[in-house]
Amino acid sequence: VKLPANAGEATIARMDKIRHCKGAIPTAELRRELQVSMQKYAPVYRNADDLAKGKDVVVEIMKKYKDVGIKDRSMVWNTDLIETLELENLIN
Repeated sequence: VKLPANAGEATIARMDKIRHCKGAIPTAELRRELQVSMQKYAPVYRNADDLAKGKDVVVEIMKKYKDVGIKDRSMVWNTDLIETLELENLIN
């Protein structure tokens, strides 16, 4: 298998962008907001009204993601970076 010369560059750029984000909202705060909203509006027993409301709530949380920030900029054992990558994967 031959890989292109720029294989992986987009992934590294995405990680660096997240690693250097300086927004005011901590990842844990936004992740908690998403978690609580999902538990409230999309529980095991669902109904159409709650799901419709939950969709709107999640859209608002997605808009807040642009203001997320992390403090740890290191590349070694950086749980803040990993949690931010996981949150982005959840909302995108």
